[in-house]
Amino acid sequence: MDGTMDTVAEDLCQAVRSGREVRRHGPYRVLIGDEALQFEPRVIADPVPTGAQILEAAGVTSPADYVSYRILKSGLLEELRPDETTDLRESGVEQFIVFRTDRSFRFLLDDRSFDWGAPHITGVTLKKLASVELADTEVWLDVPGGVSRHIGDMEFADLAAPGVERFYTRAKVYKIVVNTRPKEVLTPKLTFWEVVKLAFPDATPSQTTFYTVTYKRGPSSNPEGSMVDGETVHLKDGMLFNVTPTDKS
Repeated sequence: MDGTMDTVAEDLCQAVRSGREVRRHGPYRVLIGDEALQFEPRVIADPVPTGAQILEAAGVTSPADYVSYRILKSGLLEELRPDETTDLRESGVEQFIVFRTDRSFRFLLDDRSFDWGAPHITGVTLKKLASVELADTEVWLDVPGGVSRHIGDMEFADLAAPGVERFYTRAKVYKIVVNTRPKEVLTPKLTFWEVVKLAFPDATPSQTTFYTVTYKRGPSSNPEGSMVDGETVHLKDGMLFNVTPTDKS
């Protein structure tokens, strides 16, 4: 995309974040993204631009091959036809997406309806649309009558198949091993006592029993080591823990 920045342009993103009234005259600085949700700032002089003007601001040279969408406050996408206008001063819309396509594809994500301008969409893009934590959330495709399929961050899901695709997000499941037994954890971190209880569910702080916790194959922040009461470790799939009780009596 090409565009020219104007240092005196009204920054709509900043205005919306601060809750202040948008200036009544242009130029305005908006964000225009592509199908990977990579956004760049662009300047539009007209306070009531058309879809065609959004495409022009995005640097599109063959507008017949593209379609623009405005991102509403709810996070939903709404198509902006070439001759349709949007009032930058009133709508609170400061972000747009431009797709190279002549079709739109509808899908459900966490029971919300979205229109997308490309036949494929990546897992990380679905996470961004769902406004969830990227590192701690997974995206799944609901398969009626079958087994739901995990969609990896860089994996493309096909939106052109018959029917409306239904995606849902859920907390990432970390698969770890505690005392040689596989465990599944839904949080990205564990405290000392949370690890101990995975090995010994009835364990409690005691004057007579002392627990030693060691781990390895962890993430770069804590690849291996030991834990004491009060400490927390970040998790990684395949991380190994060993918890040993010692009777002090």
